[in-house]
Amino acid sequence: MKPNQNRRPETKIPVFVNKHAGSAEAVINSLTAYDSITLHSLSATDMQTAIQNAIDDGHKRIIVSGGDGTLALAAGIITGTETELAIIPGGTLNHFAQRLSIPTDTSLAIELATHGKVASTHVAYVNDQIFLNTSSVGAYVTFVRTREYLERKMRYMMASILAGIRRLYHFRHTHIILNEQKIKTPLVFVGVGERDLQIPSAGQVKAGGREGLHLIVIRCNSSWSAIKLVFSAMLMGIDPLKKAKLVDNAIIDEVKVTLRSRKKWLTVAVDGELIKLKPPLHYRFKRDSLNVVVPDAKDGDT
Repeated sequence: MKPNQNRRPETKIPVFVNKHAGSAEAVINSLTAYDSITLHSLSATDMQTAIQNAIDDGHKRIIVSGGDGTLALAAGIITGTETELAIIPGGTLNHFAQRLSIPTDTSLAIELATHGKVASTHVAYVNDQIFLNTSSVGAYVTFVRTREYLERKMRYMMASILAGIRRLYHFRHTHIILNEQKIKTPLVFVGVGERDLQIPSAGQVKAGGREGLHLIVIRCNSSWSAIKLVFSAMLMGIDPLKKAKLVDNAIIDEVKVTLRSRKKWLTVAVDGELIKLKPPLHYRFKRDSLNVVVPDAKDGDT
């Protein structure tokens, strides 16, 4: 456990807003009406030091506003301490907040963050990098790069659609060794918690699903086979694909993924961000390791 220093904490709750997040301005305007908080509008880079200082100063609770990447940054510092993480959704995508049923309405989220109760929830790691939702290797990495490029010219949704089409057209696969088995695949996907495998909610956390890492490995080796797999999944779901041995799918606590590559660093997607990690990739699940403020209905049920 990371120790808190014995300093006298301030009575006000520190709030850290990623000033580059999509709804930062609206969140900041809403927070100005609250006397019980101290507001810090920072870049993601500066936020790391500021959050660590707040923990060292003995704050029992901190509030963070941003998207999944910002929350993962905060969780990486808070996990293992007694500090409580409260969330105001503020990014383009807020999958972690959605998983915990955090309100998307800013006023409701602030009220919960300042007065809500605490429960423990699960996180995961790939090597030493924490993630809250998903991590992947292969096609999604190039998809993110393409989407980020296209976002300079168009809206997020259209950029995502065009990036997906481009990745299907410019198909690439990766050679991996998974539990000593050699597999040729365009995508290795790891989710925190069991995922829904049916279109249109494929990839989202499954209601009442099992705890653990959800490992999904796609087996196809050409653009045409990838396109057929996508349409088959849309029409029939994943189960027929599993029977045809086109998809490996399991709930696990840990797994090691080795890529047959001479590169010293691999690009890995974690919670929508791209990072560099040294292979092999060791994924592991950590139960009840993060204290987070949640609605009453979710207490003890995260």
